[in-house]
Amino acid sequence: MKHINTQSLTMMALLTAFCVVGRLLMVFIPNVQPITATLILVTLYMGRLEAIVISSLSILITNFYLGMGVWTIAQIVSFWCVIYLVVLLDKWTNVKNNKVLQLILCLISGLGYGFLISVMLAPIFGVTNFWAYYVTGMSFDIMHAFGTMFFYILLKSPFIYLMNKEMKKRGS
Repeated sequence: MKHINTQSLTMMALLTAFCVVGRLLMVFIPNVQPITATLILVTLYMGRLEAIVISSLSILITNFYLGMGVWTIAQIVSFWCVIYLVVLLDKWTNVKNNKVLQLILCLISGLGYGFLISVMLAPIFGVTNFWAYYVTGMSFDIMHAFGTMFFYILLKSPFIYLMNKEMKKRGS
């Protein structure tokens, strides 16, 4: 098991706070928030354990404000699936070094997250025609996908700068 030191824990707390504040500030634009992009970056540059902790805490904390329900579990599980998708894709393709793949990953993550949420919640809400239910909400998934791309482009350079700065501090 990976040992989490005080510096990693502090970074995880700050990134969780960033995700929470970002989601709450962007609530006026449905499904557009920095969490997914942040989790992709955390997974690629810090690791999946850190991303899982940040995703879970971010959803739990924001849902205290936005509304807690069965969808909270679906949101957490969907983010875990996105994190594992990033891990697998990075293993197979080294996505960190390919900007086009990174943007495709953002699109797939946004669309996949929405699909997984729909798959998990449709039976709970008693939906009999899944595809009609899913297609009806697809515009929100598209907004999520393009929002993730936007935030990824916006956050990638500052994130890498901070990660490199942190690594230099640890090395000295």
